[in-house]
Amino acid sequence: MCGRFTLHTPVAGILEAFSLASSPVALLPRYNITPSQDIPVVRASDEGRELRMARWGLVPGWSKEARPKYSTINARAESVAEKPTYRAAFRHKRCLIPADGFYEWQKTGDKKIPHYIRMQDESVFAFAGLWEHWEGEQASFDSCAIITLPASGVMATIHSRMPAIIAVDDYDAWLDAGITDKADIVPQLASSLSDPLQAYAVSSHVNSPKNTDARCIEPV
Repeated sequence: MCGRFTLHTPVAGILEAFSLASSPVALLPRYNITPSQDIPVVRASDEGRELRMARWGLVPGWSKEARPKYSTINARAESVAEKPTYRAAFRHKRCLIPADGFYEWQKTGDKKIPHYIRMQDESVFAFAGLWEHWEGEQASFDSCAIITLPASGVMATIHSRMPAIIAVDDYDAWLDAGITDKADIVPQLASSLSDPLQAYAVSSHVNSPKNTDARCIEPV
């Protein structure tokens, strides 16, 4: 799964990586992003790619409640095209979720050791994401989910699953709402980058969502 990640790359680097003209919001360094928080997503618009904020935890537009009864921060690649919660977004509302690293906990005996995973060159990358818009009588907002798939490469030694990472060459196709056939979309998930990843153990400092400083990614 993917339940925590980071985005501390300078704004200029994020804009360049995703071919964005500007950011409508201030993007401050974040070292311990957690579910239910607002996170930046990149999606297609009539004017090109745009960056918007969305709540992490997808709420489908047809939901009667603003908060789902079960976790929707992750959507499994094996079932995302069929699950009612995700299938419409999978066909029409795919997005890129910028990140420069994420955390996973490796079970060792009766302990869980947190690890930080990032690209070997420490560059910003994109999780495969889905987004939806929800409207109620008192509120309206965008929300999102990260697609996960069976772990491979270095991740397979830490956990059974990992977030899908979209290759740069697939950004346009992933964001193209005109591509709706599962057979054309799923291969982009299969191109998830696992070999360029590196992982190292970090301290339990990251375990608390209250800790949001750079100490979270320091190796132990």
